[in-house]
Amino acid sequence: MYIAPMIESGAGAARKLKTLPGTVLVASMEIPWSLFRKQVDWEPFHLHFVEDMDMATLESLERTLPPCDIVVGLGGGSCCDTAKYLAWKRGCRMILVPTIVSVDAPLTNMVAVRVNKAVKYVGDIFPREVIVDHDLIRQAPPELNRAGAADIASIHTALHDWDLAHRRRGEAFDAEVAQLAADCLAELDRAAADVHDVTPRGIDAIVDLYRREVEFCARIGTSRPEEGSEHLVAYNIEHLTRRHFVHGDLVALGIFLMTRLQDNRHEWAVDLMDRLGLRYRVPGVTRTEVRQCLETLKTFVDREKMFFSVVDEAPITDNFIADALDALYG
Repeated sequence: MYIAPMIESGAGAARKLKTLPGTVLVASMEIPWSLFRKQVDWEPFHLHFVEDMDMATLESLERTLPPCDIVVGLGGGSCCDTAKYLAWKRGCRMILVPTIVSVDAPLTNMVAVRVNKAVKYVGDIFPREVIVDHDLIRQAPPELNRAGAADIASIHTALHDWDLAHRRRGEAFDAEVAQLAADCLAELDRAAADVHDVTPRGIDAIVDLYRREVEFCARIGTSRPEEGSEHLVAYNIEHLTRRHFVHGDLVALGIFLMTRLQDNRHEWAVDLMDRLGLRYRVPGVTRTEVRQCLETLKTFVDREKMFFSVVDEAPITDNFIADALDALYG
């Protein structure tokens, strides 16, 4: 059952950590912790620097880290997810302090772990206390904060695929939730300039849109309203290259390509991404790799038994690939 978090945002909001009672264990990384310490003179009972999200690592941490009254996740998605895992296993109070808004980990109930280099989701612990410190977040590279908007912009392609699956395969479709998702997309459109400039209003907009998205997805037990064929593109590129990229960049590329395949207001979607500052020309991904992704996308979807989408409906022809690549790189 969804539990709404108490979100405290503002300049210097993370100073609240100094007043926490009892023993506090912090899961962080070197860079976000050093940025925090420049603003706040505070040392917790125990500080752990997150190295990876392998399941074996997390299980070892749960056994070996000292007992605590409160666990704090301070940093990006891995720091927040490590704190969520520890709090889930130990049943203790948890506070999450994202230092970047590139992913929705500070608002979700699941923990993304790695098992044999593949992502697996475990746990069930909705964050109840989230501190959004504008000063901390604005110290992160702006392009990484902007990337967080991609998982809201993906509603545009995801709703198209969800409706298609409903009409073609009889998949359950909730019109009320679809409208809530569309409202989030419209709000993102209105806040685009602030998101691009990483203003306090833009930061709060992304966090609130994440919260709303997590809530309506939890209500129906599926991420269909925000995860469609654009995410399939992201997953396939990661599979093909075996390299790590900024998640939001790959999703933005997926939006660029799949709105063309869907014939779904492509120009509007690209204009929105431009105003948000999303990098759909993904740094480090070559034209050849994008071609390979499109050529193998249907095979990847079938092999991995992924959800139904436009990839199952519209053929990805050589002409489509050539035109899409010209549009992307021309």
